[in-house]
Amino acid sequence: MDVYAMLQYGVFLLVVTALVYPVGRYLTRVFGGESTWLDPGLRPLERVCHRLMGIDAHHDMDWKEYASAFVVFSLAGTLLLYTILRIQPFLHTFDSVYHPAPLSPDLALNTAISFVTTTTWQAYGGENTMSYFKSITPT
Repeated sequence: MDVYAMLQYGVFLLVVTALVYPVGRYLTRVFGGESTWLDPGLRPLERVCHRLMGIDAHHDMDWKEYASAFVVFSLAGTLLLYTILRIQPFLHTFDSVYHPAPLSPDLALNTAISFVTTTTWQAYGGENTMSYFKSITPT
């Protein structure tokens, strides 16, 4: 490991350590329902988002609502990732020389399910099979 890598790790550690206390205090106030210095700018945006999504901020989910939301969100993420993996030859790859082939249906489904279930088991050759877009797609 070279000096620059060690310096980068050290700077990162210092930044994270310096942010622990202020971010922790902020999150404590947010989750405690207290006002914060960001409220004047973020509260109106939060209200608009809640209204658009039909969310009641004062209603807590029971386990059945949470389980349903979790399953629907996971299914939507799986289907979106499966679609991205299947149509990757038609997506921009940021490199005119690199033209990835589409994954077979079974490999695309296996990869999408493994990402959503956080097993991230990969049966393909990494950067030889996937473009950068698929590698950074959150699930």
